[in-house]
Amino acid sequence: MTAYYLTTPIYYANDVPHIGHAYTTIAADALARFHRVRGDDVFLLTGTDEHGINIERIAAELGLTPTQQVDAVTAAFSALWAELDIEYDRFVRTTEPTHRRAVVALWQRLQASGDLYRGVYEGAYCPRCEAYYQPDELVGRDCPVHGLPCDNVAEENWFFRLSRYQDALERLVRETDFVQPTARRNEILGVIRQGLRDFSASRRLVRWGVPVPGAPDEVIYVWIDALANYLTGIGYPDDPKTFERFWPAKLHLVGKEIIRFHCLYWPALLLSAGLPLPQQVFAHGWLTKDGNKISKTTGNTVDPRALAAEFGADAVRYYLLRAIPFGQDGDFTRRAFVARYNADLANDFGNLVQRATTLAARHAHVPVAQGKPGAPEIALREAADQLSDRVTAAFESFALHEAASVVGHFVGEVNRYIDKTAPWTLARQGSFDRLGVVLDHTLEAARLAAWYYVPILPRAATDAHCRLAGARPLPGGGTFDPTRRHVVNVGPPLFPRLAQQVGDVTLAK
Repeated sequence: MTAYYLTTPIYYANDVPHIGHAYTTIAADALARFHRVRGDDVFLLTGTDEHGINIERIAAELGLTPTQQVDAVTAAFSALWAELDIEYDRFVRTTEPTHRRAVVALWQRLQASGDLYRGVYEGAYCPRCEAYYQPDELVGRDCPVHGLPCDNVAEENWFFRLSRYQDALERLVRETDFVQPTARRNEILGVIRQGLRDFSASRRLVRWGVPVPGAPDEVIYVWIDALANYLTGIGYPDDPKTFERFWPAKLHLVGKEIIRFHCLYWPALLLSAGLPLPQQVFAHGWLTKDGNKISKTTGNTVDPRALAAEFGADAVRYYLLRAIPFGQDGDFTRRAFVARYNADLANDFGNLVQRATTLAARHAHVPVAQGKPGAPEIALREAADQLSDRVTAAFESFALHEAASVVGHFVGEVNRYIDKTAPWTLARQGSFDRLGVVLDHTLEAARLAAWYYVPILPRAATDAHCRLAGARPLPGGGTFDPTRRHVVNVGPPLFPRLAQQVGDVTLAK
């Protein structure tokens, strides 16, 4: 059994989750489910990043303690992941005692390597990024990520020798597929070519964080703290057996705004600490809404909780995975959401399940096929036999939109097979040998589509599989075998068709 450890970024506990957080986490969950149903030993980690000066400021503005602030936000994340059927194996919080031990253990390794030294920093600092920026990185005087003014900060603290790893990081990025997709890889190579600078590894102005060992008036830089969560989540340093089982990670899934920390800082810290590097970092794009940047300030945002409550978790998952080529920026519109729901889920997959189960129940007296498959069955089998390789290739290359598209294309093939073979006509004609062949191929093809849809539509696809095969989808169910006939159950439509115009999405408050 192959170990497959993948992670979302841990989400900053400054506010409730938004659609971008949902997008990343749904993608990670779909990948995890695909590898689970394939039989891999999967561990999915997510969580919240709860330290830093920004948390202190927000809590003070709200009249809360930092602990009260992060507890409330973390509860909101946990609740949303339950609503969206996210099956994580561990939810890590950076305020946990176990995480603090991991951060301190990593820090001590960095000290032992000689890569920490005392220095003075003076310049621009973005409290939202928890990062210092050089003058040539600013947009005017503003943070290049948030577009808001940076603070001018001067303090003595610990620095990490990132510059020592310039050559090693360039080889890693240039000669391997460590950074994906290609556009992000080229972006990181551009940063490396400009020359890597050592970065400040501790803070004196911050109190809400992990104290530096031996220096209680300083806390460890929040990005070192946050990145260490990938070690904490699988037992470092307390559970070496679990850690050795899953580390190094197969995949860190992140948004493109934090690639510098994951593709430069993180591998350098691991090299310094003498720990193996993760296999790959994949940075997806940003979401916009109606062609404009998603922003709570302007009110142009979508509350994923409201969206899931109105349309169901599967519909939200499907739209985000199918409509946006993974790795690129994508735009959310309600019109496109409804159109995609009706075309792919209501008219195609939901309709297929309804047709297959209704036909089978209506003709339950027809025995298991005695007739020989004809040309339509041979063509259907060929399509089914290609499904495994095509879906696997899509998931393994992180083309999640392609994985959804491939299954959807097969669903269309099965619906066309039903239309072509016209089982209702065969029943009327009394051609029961031929009808048995058609029913068996229809049921098995619909079941196979449901099995491959499970990572994307876990609730509806599992329900469909139970209706078509009398059992939940299990590893090994991805092969086409029309000789198996099961008790079939007819249920209500999986995806009732929506009116094209249905009002506005509830905006996040």
